[in-house]
Amino acid sequence: MKKLLFLLLIPFSISAQFVSADFVVINEGMDASYHDLEKIWSVYHMESIKKGEKVAWSVWKRTPREGDAEKAADYVIFNQFSSKEQQDKMMNSFDMNKVTSTIKKGLKGKMSSSKINKILNKNIKKEVRNYTLQLVDAFPIMGGDIKVGDKMNFATMIQKDENYEEYESKVWKPAFQKEALRGNFKWWALTRIIDRNEKAYKPPTHLVWNIGVKNPQDFLPVSDFVDQEMRDIRDSYREMGNTQELTLVYTSNN
Repeated sequence: MKKLLFLLLIPFSISAQFVSADFVVINEGMDASYHDLEKIWSVYHMESIKKGEKVAWSVWKRTPREGDAEKAADYVIFNQFSSKEQQDKMMNSFDMNKVTSTIKKGLKGKMSSSKINKILNKNIKKEVRNYTLQLVDAFPIMGGDIKVGDKMNFATMIQKDENYEEYESKVWKPAFQKEALRGNFKWWALTRIIDRNEKAYKPPTHLVWNIGVKNPQDFLPVSDFVDQEMRDIRDSYREMGNTQELTLVYTSNN
């Protein structure tokens, strides 16, 4: 697969072809505790990246929407891998005792062992829905690097036609790329869901991502008849969910 893979997080690092995405629901009143948890976990993630166990890590906060489901995700965590083999190797060798040891070693002299244990043992997460994503297509990020505070949008897709992925690549990727060249977007990508845990939602087959800019212009009108026709038949290729907004909170790339 081409190394054009700017998959989600940085959206996705240049060499990331697979991403483990955790959609996290936290218990009520636990937002501050969740940030404490991610801050100490970042020590482990940075060490894991340094060892070559994965490519990158980031945490994004989802913007609540009117009509959200009871267990709508509060945060989304991305762990990025250069290959499925790298991902499987890390997941199969995961050991929480080693994680705790790495965190304590990295925070020695900065945080007590008892405080670390208290943060790790607190009941913060209500539910985690995990999806393994594979990059299908994307264009390189434009207009500067992604930084904390930047926003990214995504939407779930349910494939309805065997040529759906080709449709996205030939119709919507060029449309967003053209707008990116106008300074209207920074990035677009299509990912396929190749695995998920039991709690994950079952219908979606793909996720489409984009990073916009502040005060964007309207899309240019389509002048080509065939192109307009292809856009108009999008519902025959996929069923699209509501667009969701994420804000970058923590990242290994900064």
